[in-house]
Amino acid sequence: MPFFGMFGYGGTIASMHLGGIAIVNSKTKESGKVFTLHLSRDALLKKTLSKNSKPTWKTAGGVRDPSEEEMTLSPHKSFTQVEIYGLKKHLEVDRLLGFLKDIYFPYIQCDDDTQSMNTRNPVEFEVNDVNLAEVQEGEVTVTNMHSSNGPDFIFHLKFTEIKSASCQAHARLKCVYFPIIKGKESIDSILEKLRNDGYEMKENFENFSRVSIRRLGRLLPDARWGPLPFMEAKHRKGHKAEFFRRCCKRVKCFVETDAGFSPTLSKTDLAQHNHFTKALRNWGSKYFNNTSAEVEVEACDKDEKLLSYNQLEKQYYDWIKEMHDKYDVEMDGGDDEPTLIINPKCKERLGISNDVEVIRVHRSITRKGKTWRRGDHLKILPGATGRMKNTFYSLKTSLCTTLEYIVVEGLQGDICGEARLICRPIDYSAEQGCWLDEAGCTSPNIYIQESVSFPVSIIDNRMYKIMDDDSWNQMLKKRKEKAPAWIELISNSEVDALGLRGDLPYEGDVMAGYRPPHEIVAVLRPGNYTPSSTGLLEQKYIVKDELEMVMEVKQLSRSKDCPAKLVDKKVKKTSLHNDIHGLYVFPLREASWIFKKSGVYQFNFSVSCRDTSVIQKQTTITVCPDLNSRRCLFTGSSTNSDPVNIRLGCPVICLAVKSVDQYGNEIPFLDTSGITITLFDGDDVLAHVDDVEVELASDSLTMNVKDFLFKTSKLDILRPKYEAKLKLSSFDNKLSGIWPCKVKPGLPSTVVMDMSLFLEENLTPGRVIDNFLLEVFDQFSNHVEEGTILDIHVDGLCFLDKKISVQKVNGEGFIDLRGALRVLGGFGSEACISIFHNGKKIFLQIFQIAIRELKAVNVPESCPAGSFLDIIFEVSDSNGLIDESIDGPLHTLNITSNELPLAEGARYAIKHGRCVVSHVQLPREQGNVTIVACHTHYPDLQITIQLQVQPFDLVLTSFEDGPEPILRDPILSTDSSNLLIPFQVAPAQPSHLVTYVKDVIKKTESKVGDTFSEIESTKKRLVTLYSRKDSLEEEIDTLKGEVGSMVGYFIDAKELIRHKIREKPGTAAFVLCSSECFMDDFVGIVALLGTVPNSKIGKMLAVYLGKDDMLSVVCKTMDAANCIEKYNTDGDVDVGFGIHHEAAALGVPIKSRFSTICLDDIEPFKGGLMRNSPQKELNLTWPFPHVNGPKGFKGFAVNMINLSDENLNITTKGGHGLRETLFYSLFGELQVYETRDDMFRAKDYLNGGAISLDGGIIKGKGKLLLGYSDPKITFPVVSGLMETPGELKGHQDAVTKTRKLDDKVKLLEARKLDDKVKLLEAIKTEISKQEIVYEELLEKFNKRKRKFDEISDKITQPYGNEHVLTPVKAELLDL
Repeated sequence: MPFFGMFGYGGTIASMHLGGIAIVNSKTKESGKVFTLHLSRDALLKKTLSKNSKPTWKTAGGVRDPSEEEMTLSPHKSFTQVEIYGLKKHLEVDRLLGFLKDIYFPYIQCDDDTQSMNTRNPVEFEVNDVNLAEVQEGEVTVTNMHSSNGPDFIFHLKFTEIKSASCQAHARLKCVYFPIIKGKESIDSILEKLRNDGYEMKENFENFSRVSIRRLGRLLPDARWGPLPFMEAKHRKGHKAEFFRRCCKRVKCFVETDAGFSPTLSKTDLAQHNHFTKALRNWGSKYFNNTSAEVEVEACDKDEKLLSYNQLEKQYYDWIKEMHDKYDVEMDGGDDEPTLIINPKCKERLGISNDVEVIRVHRSITRKGKTWRRGDHLKILPGATGRMKNTFYSLKTSLCTTLEYIVVEGLQGDICGEARLICRPIDYSAEQGCWLDEAGCTSPNIYIQESVSFPVSIIDNRMYKIMDDDSWNQMLKKRKEKAPAWIELISNSEVDALGLRGDLPYEGDVMAGYRPPHEIVAVLRPGNYTPSSTGLLEQKYIVKDELEMVMEVKQLSRSKDCPAKLVDKKVKKTSLHNDIHGLYVFPLREASWIFKKSGVYQFNFSVSCRDTSVIQKQTTITVCPDLNSRRCLFTGSSTNSDPVNIRLGCPVICLAVKSVDQYGNEIPFLDTSGITITLFDGDDVLAHVDDVEVELASDSLTMNVKDFLFKTSKLDILRPKYEAKLKLSSFDNKLSGIWPCKVKPGLPSTVVMDMSLFLEENLTPGRVIDNFLLEVFDQFSNHVEEGTILDIHVDGLCFLDKKISVQKVNGEGFIDLRGALRVLGGFGSEACISIFHNGKKIFLQIFQIAIRELKAVNVPESCPAGSFLDIIFEVSDSNGLIDESIDGPLHTLNITSNELPLAEGARYAIKHGRCVVSHVQLPREQGNVTIVACHTHYPDLQITIQLQVQPFDLVLTSFEDGPEPILRDPILSTDSSNLLIPFQVAPAQPSHLVTYVKDVIKKTESKVGDTFSEIESTKKRLVTLYSRKDSLEEEIDTLKGEVGSMVGYFIDAKELIRHKIREKPGTAAFVLCSSECFMDDFVGIVALLGTVPNSKIGKMLAVYLGKDDMLSVVCKTMDAANCIEKYNTDGDVDVGFGIHHEAAALGVPIKSRFSTICLDDIEPFKGGLMRNSPQKELNLTWPFPHVNGPKGFKGFAVNMINLSDENLNITTKGGHGLRETLFYSLFGELQVYETRDDMFRAKDYLNGGAISLDGGIIKGKGKLLLGYSDPKITFPVVSGLMETPGELKGHQDAVTKTRKLDDKVKLLEARKLDDKVKLLEAIKTEISKQEIVYEELLEKFNKRKRKFDEISDKITQPYGNEHVLTPVKAELLDL
């Protein structure tokens, strides 16, 4: 098949436009033949019909061999040659060459950015032996020659069809800047050159095509678009808006598109309805944002870095600013010597950039072949943009001005010399225009004042007209006739015609409360207006200028020396009503309060004209008080609602009264005789004062009521607020006033107390005085005011809880000291209470403390040596009766004696007023014994006992002397009583018998004593063994407790917290920890759902949450929460349902509210979890600027809670765990620090508060938690055994380490418990042995004791009045 390369429909149509016949020769690389087509314009126009009745174009053709020249010119063995004959006569060859170069410019001359910056010629195009690279004609060539030498702004766009991602198109956009050179735009130079070359260019600078498009490198000549959306200035106001509007017009964009864009059939433009074409043309506009559903656009810079539209737009504006600064030269200089100003002060008003450091001020320039001088009159046409006083403004009407100065940026020869024309509007005088300060100043400056700055481009764009002197003077005359001359206030009738309501009685009087009109209407009258002119509201007699009128309302002072007081000021601009312009409407409704205050008011109206003149108008109105609403008012209050404060017994030095109307205007007093003051409450008159002394002020506006006081005893009926009414009236009731008042009682004077509480029997040391109330009265028998402070001094008494002595009187008039005082003095002493007020003693009472005496009952004066003594102590009252109330652990005796072996520090209990000290062994040698007994807490109860110890001896007595004891010796016994056994031996017995008896007694004493000593030794050994046994058992239990708290997957630690919860009955947590779970989806108590690695963290987290949150009930769903309790029809809690039923069964009803948390309703943490974390810690955002946290930072509280396997598996319906829901809702991003200092240093990085392990808490921004607390309910503490803090690694492996403790516990039990248990078993065995020995010794002792008693009976038998020895069996003596 023949192949004709890229010569398709476009080439065919183009050739037919150029000539009548075209011969196409084409050869491919693979083919050895040349295929030829003969195209004829005449054949094309005949439109021969084919068999299917469609117009066809038949053409001749052939096949031939290639010539040698063709093979030489095409070394690659392929070519396409087109020969056109019958060229049209009007076709100009030069124009054709330029046109062809425009079409194929990238192939002929490539100016893309390269490292060498050289122009390349990729393809040689020759037409009639002319190389198109040498052709200097054509729009593209001329445009390229006038572009700036700076870098181009290049970026790429990728268009992707959303429905089909494979359908794409690409475009390369190159923006070229065409600067202004010495006041002439480069684009104007381009158009001028093209017109000189014979091109018919209908475009100008404003509508010149700003976009040129190529497809596959070939120009689409009909694609002459305006600027793309990103090329248009986005700023609406200000200097930047005016700058970018001007500079954006100097940019042209050259677009290179690929085959993804579809052209028209003629291939001279892009298909306008193609979605890629629409996207290219509208990208960045509102239309594209609303219709971008078809195509997705992706932008990137020339380095293929992706850009957002905003980023690209910013880079584009930065590029324009750079091009402007480097290449724009709006004007190089003027005709005169300029004045240099360094860093002018009014850059913004001049309309120049803040970056400009130097400007040149000229008075004459030449522009467009004409000279412009200072003083020329110009009429600036609508559309010109100038820098007005406040902003840039585009003129809507013509503005007549006078040229004052020409300002050029930079020094002469600098690039980017922008120029501005400073013009003064005709409405302003020369003094208000721009002026140059050069006199005597080393640094001149310029002040623009009311002048306007226009760009010099208004001359280039012909947006002006020159005004001669006649035109200017005529304009001045017209302006003067229409200029404002004076102010007139519109009357009521005229205001009604405008649909407004106005008019005031100027220069007249009104009464306070006068209802003013809604508005005051003023107008400015022109100079050609006379008061006799008809039609007050005709527009021609009302100035329409946009001026501001000021209305000031001043209150004139009564004194000429005092200035007037400004009470209101309003500034208004002109408004439109009923098609009438120039009305100044001042609303009076907001200032209606003026007509409620009496005085003379001056209304001043003023207007500052543009020529600095000021027009003014003044008028006055007098406001008088309203006598019909006269009333009295205390000067100490602004209204009758403020009460007057009065205290009984305290004279009122001066009470100032004024007479005012309902608006507070003062009215002078005329008659002040017979003034009476009454104090009453409802129908009850409390006090009354007649003919009080009054005194009028010099202006008669104030009446001073002086030196009066009230006395009454009825004040208690006003308690507790003490509110009453105070009435002031004259004899004839023409002057009357009633005010609320507060009548306070007088100062404390009398104190009354119940003396029955302080009877002697009620005042015992240490006793707390109950029901102790002090009733306080003033001097008029009224209870004193609540809160009255009294100073109470006590002696012999003390305040409980270390309360201070300053007390306040309560609302009932009492000082409540119930349970506040304890008797401190000893028995028989005195106590005293004294009360002071402001340093003055108002009460004194002395009391007698109960009298008690410590006695020893039936104590002998002497006792045998070595005997035992029973002592009975009794505490008796003043009547000698035993005080049985002396009883209890606080009442003990301390007994000391230097001669007796008493236990050091021992105390003997007093029971019901009596203390019995038994079995006190006396010394074995004779002498005196002193025993001192005193009450442990009340040393006043003391007694000293002195005994004489007599020697022990065997005495032989005669029968004549009567019966005398012959032997006194203590017989040891196991009980606590003293045992004195007399042995009486008859004197008539033989001496050997006496000797025998002595031997028996000694032998018996020795054996019994030895047995008793053995018993005592055994008893001591048992005591020691029992003590060692108890100590070992305690050590073993403690060791097991310590070990147990670290094993068993936190069971023991949690049981400890659960036990503490059970110690607080009456809570929901107590019920749930004390009974079986009675509902589904119950998770637990917050305090039991996690553990912490140490007690410090657990304590601080508990303090941060508080008791209520720690004991909150956690459920999975809201349905589960509803199963906890329900309510009856009255809204009360149903105690027979749910948790309240369980509480009733336990016998401890719930007495307070409790929190319930539903996991499914909590918004979970959305940041995800840490990877490979067995505890599933939250992946919280690192809040600090550096990788390492601040000093002392321990971590986030929410991640310091350790969860068991069971709790880790608890999830909500959404799959979120306890840490993501419950603990994140409680702690958030709470941070944990080592110390308060560390915490406060990091406060700028806190997102959710912080705690420190030494007690610091920050709840949030600016919120600290101060004070001290020691919570009982904390999180269970579980930490690794014998692990260092470094090994724990931030607590993350605490749970895993705890699970490995079982083996360590077994080892610990083997090493430590084994020895302890073995020793305990040995001690138990020894105790068993000693107990057997003790029983045997005790049995032996009892046996010998019985035999001893039998010997005693046999030895001494009564015989008449004599005692004789009887024989004793030998076996009885064998003890």
